Amino acid sequence: MAAILLAFPALSQERPNVLFIAVDDLNDWVGCLGGHPQALTPNIDGLASTGVLFSNAHCAAPLCNPSRTALLFGKHPTTTGVYGNMDDWRTFDSLRESESLPQLFRRNGYYTAAAGKIFHANHGGWRGALTHEEGAPYAGRSGFGQPDAWEDRFPAKSIQLPMAPVLIDTHRNGINHHWDWGPIDFRDDDTEDGKASRWAERQLKLEHGRPFFLAVGIYRPHDPQYSPSQYFDAHPLESVELPRILDSDLDDIPEIAHRHVRSANSYEAMIRRHNALQSATRGYLAAVTFADAMIGRVLQALDASPYRDSTVVVLFSDHGYHIGEKKKYHKSTLWEEATRVPLIIRVPGISPGRVSRRAVSLVDIYPTLAELASLEPRGALDGESLVPLLEDPAGSRSAPALTTLQGRHHSVRTDRWRYIRYSDGSEELYDHLADSMEWVNLAGSAEHQEQLSQLSASLDRMLGAAGRIDSDSGERPQ
Repeated sequence: MAAILLAFPALSQERPNVLFIAVDDLNDWVGCLGGHPQALTPNIDGLASTGVLFSNAHCAAPLCNPSRTALLFGKHPTTTGVYGNMDDWRTFDSLRESESLPQLFRRNGYYTAAAGKIFHANHGGWRGALTHEEGAPYAGRSGFGQPDAWEDRFPAKSIQLPMAPVLIDTHRNGINHHWDWGPIDFRDDDTEDGKASRWAERQLKLEHGRPFFLAVGIYRPHDPQYSPSQYFDAHPLESVELPRILDSDLDDIPEIAHRHVRSANSYEAMIRRHNALQSATRGYLAAVTFADAMIGRVLQALDASPYRDSTVVVLFSDHGYHIGEKKKYHKSTLWEEATRVPLIIRVPGISPGRVSRRAVSLVDIYPTLAELASLEPRGALDGESLVPLLEDPAGSRSAPALTTLQGRHHSVRTDRWRYIRYSDGSEELYDHLADSMEWVNLAGSAEHQEQLSQLSASLDRMLGAAGRIDSDSGERPQ
């Protein structure tokens, strides 16, 4: 810990507390990332102004369960074989000897407590996943939780998600019973995120005799994007600006990539048929504003507590989200909208408001927190500590950010480039210096073949280092 204290002298104790805030389905529509000009996120922006914003951070998988499993164990999906939302990581041999991040802290004497979605869980819909019984789709409100990682858990040791005041399938948008959005006439405190944030406030008012690892899961803007009415009022429908969408955006992508946006139940196509993109955009913006308000409660409680100067704060989203870009409404692609996420780390004593534009991955969170707390993980990790970038945001990195979809398709993101390779060998290449929206696929350009080859080789090295487990290879470890 001595080196960490030397680098961050304002930490008031050798073993810092950790406030770990996980947000669900939040893309770059936050003020400090500039993803949408009407994003209202003063609390997230305020955190960025007091810490380090990683403006080029990416998920390990563009889907809840594989992304959360990867970051909570510091291992890529290609290492673990956890690729889908129905993959119960607790049954996988690849993780049987591994230690989750909260387990690491608990083993080392930390008080560990959590509220809301940390490991994967889902409210579900008409099939009855609202129950927390074993066998419910996605395991319902319990999800693939880890009760023994926590000394305290809200709403219960075996249940991750508090009950929602309005259940999915109320069909408020008039389009679809599942991918729904709309205002609800309930107080903030009646919502699942309101309950989780109030619980965190109470935790931060307690007197803790030892360091804590406090995890808070904020469910919005995950669908259904139901938020109290005032958050919709903050975004009047007639003034909502649409996302930047290029009609010909899919003309230069491989045929296999079209499968990620074409389907019989394409939500984007339904939204287009109902001329509802502006309404959908409003629903997402309102849910983001609501999530930010709940995050603000927690951050304000920390700043008013005696723990402010001894607590490392980490805020991240598990993956991004398309709102019509590339004719997609949802997640589960390897493009920027689905992989790029907010990631902010505040360590007391660092120069506030700094930005690192280096390409980093959510799997880097595990080794970062372990290093900041001087804890020794059990076994190898795939992530690379971000502590050097906290000290020097322009510092170097040894590898790009790897994102995997379905175990068969992969992307690497560098500071400038995105390279995608699909299971049939087809490729995409984007230059973010000239094309931040990824509108022009350069994979077929003769002048970019050297760059393509370098990134392809980099991907091969990363897949080889991870001991790649293909989703259709018969080697799934369960």
